Amino acid sequence: MRIVVIGAGGTGGYFGGLLARAGEDVVFLARGTQLEALRTHGLTVKSRLAGTFSLPVHATSDPQEIGSVNLVLFCVKTYDTGVASEGLRLLIGPETVVLPIQNGIDAAEQLSREVGTQQLIGGVAYVTSQIESPGVIAQTAGSGSIQMGELSGGQSERTQRLQQMLQHAGISAELPSDIRVTLWEKFLFICAFSGVTALTRLALGQVFAY
Repeated sequence: MRIVVIGAGGTGGYFGGLLARAGEDVVFLARGTQLEALRTHGLTVKSRLAGTFSLPVHATSDPQEIGSVNLVLFCVKTYDTGVASEGLRLLIGPETVVLPIQNGIDAAEQLSREVGTQQLIGGVAYVTSQIESPGVIAQTAGSGSIQMGELSGGQSERTQRLQQMLQHAGISAELPSDIRVTLWEKFLFICAFSGVTALTRLALGQVFAY
């Protein structure tokens, strides 16, 4: 499967790295020092779930260089969605699926302004990972799983195909009965704990320790 990962940070680097290791044709759309490191030294993933591995990867800042793909894994921070979606249309073909796995509940709505709704499915990621240094991703906690489904509710042949592809790469992939419920469940969890961690300036693990 031909895949482009938009946002080669903690989330995109981790899932994209596993997909590339499994033999999928993965291109990373990145920028700055991360782009330069990926081009020069490749990608290294240090994971509590998947172990440590390094591999050469294809990385670019120009979506026009990529062309249409089967899957767009959209992994940027929510506040970068507008800027990162510029050029998204260049990646879209008749069978392209766009899967945003960002925090929040309106990523698909924002992306639909660029590509419509037909190509979009809803997704939620459960992973704690970050850029340790340019080109190096450290996954430290979380189940490393992705949940996804049609935005109208339910599942389809394409979500089932994606589940099989993700599972083949060693990624736990689940198909809830209604992804809209899952999106709201994670959003409410984040709302509850982000205020506490911001107020106390403590990591979530430290908050739980109390």
